Amino acid sequence: MFGVLYMKIGFVGLGLMGGSIASALKKEHDILAYDVRKDSLDYALENHIIDRAFTDPKSLLAETDILFICLYPRDCVSFVKKWNSYFKPDCLVIEISGIKSGIIRDVSLYVNGQFDMVFTHPIAGKEKSGVEYADKTIFLDQNFVIVPVASNQEKNLLLVENLARQMGFGNVVRIDSQVHDEIIAYTSQLAHVLALALIDSDDNQVTTSRFIGDSFRDLTRIAMINDDLWSELMIENKTALLDKIEIMQNELSRYKQLIADGDYEGLRKAMKKSKAARIAIEKDIKS
Repeated sequence: MFGVLYMKIGFVGLGLMGGSIASALKKEHDILAYDVRKDSLDYALENHIIDRAFTDPKSLLAETDILFICLYPRDCVSFVKKWNSYFKPDCLVIEISGIKSGIIRDVSLYVNGQFDMVFTHPIAGKEKSGVEYADKTIFLDQNFVIVPVASNQEKNLLLVENLARQMGFGNVVRIDSQVHDEIIAYTSQLAHVLALALIDSDDNQVTTSRFIGDSFRDLTRIAMINDDLWSELMIENKTALLDKIEIMQNELSRYKQLIADGDYEGLRKAMKKSKAARIAIEKDIKS
């Protein structure tokens, strides 16, 4: 399927994303995994997410043709720094974190010429964390981003594209790291900041849960956040994110002024413009 032969694919880190990717690829490949938590490995074995578990990274790396590193950005850098000499020659290493410029800069110090490391971002997930929430269906028809670097071999970039298709992703694109981080600051990180701020805006004068509808549920679902991960992602990408927050603050001030002025026509005009932009995004998604 999608030009990917049966291979030994290793995973470092079996959280939500590592477990979901492993589950999505298991039917077609031999899935090996290492995690510092033995209970995560046991769960993954018992629920047929992986084929074999390893408690020693060296043993895993000795057998792995393709290695997914599914760790937080700083942990990924630390892992490559410590274990890079044990990677198999010509191993394809795939990194999946939600930021790119910083991790590419830092981890590239430890990428020797023996293996190729491809930086990617599977744009999918849940508000839950842990391998027990692994779900291969979260990738279906979603977006997968590849951020090439000069050292990448074209054959490996194509292999990663094919693996993404095999996982179920509908749209696979290549993009520059800085552009990626700027876009993600808007489409992902700003959305999380907004959800958190909305929750924190509750004046607690009533029992909020008795007065909410779908709009509140949809807007605030992602406030149920993995704080360890997202605090790292936001601070690592703070330049782009702070710029997007400032733009959002300006837009909120504009709406605030329209409402304060009682500007019915101005408010309607602003709403129509935003609605048209959202409809255009929806059409592009479906095209």
